[in-house]
Amino acid sequence: MNYMATMAILASLTAPLVRGEYFQAYKPPIEAKAGYVATGTVMRQDTQTLILNTTPCSGDQAKQIVIFHSPFGTNNSESITCPGGKTFQQVTVNQE
Repeated sequence: MNYMATMAILASLTAPLVRGEYFQAYKPPIEAKAGYVATGTVMRQDTQTLILNTTPCSGDQAKQIVIFHSPFGTNNSESITCPGGKTFQQVTVNQE
């Protein structure tokens, strides 16, 4: 078997594995509905919207994002320290 044939076979076998890992790690954002409550770190907030990361210690692809739209309430929660030593202040948000 020549080099090019070997590379083509390896590429066809490994590409689905790499794509599968990416799609398993990605989680689409959750749009909060009335009564939904979540705790995490605030990524962005304005008067109409609050975007919350409920998995602040995860890598970029494994983040779970929750989007709250006005009206919503917030309360400070305990801070969280990640395994790498980084600390985040958390808030609990409830969709009204």
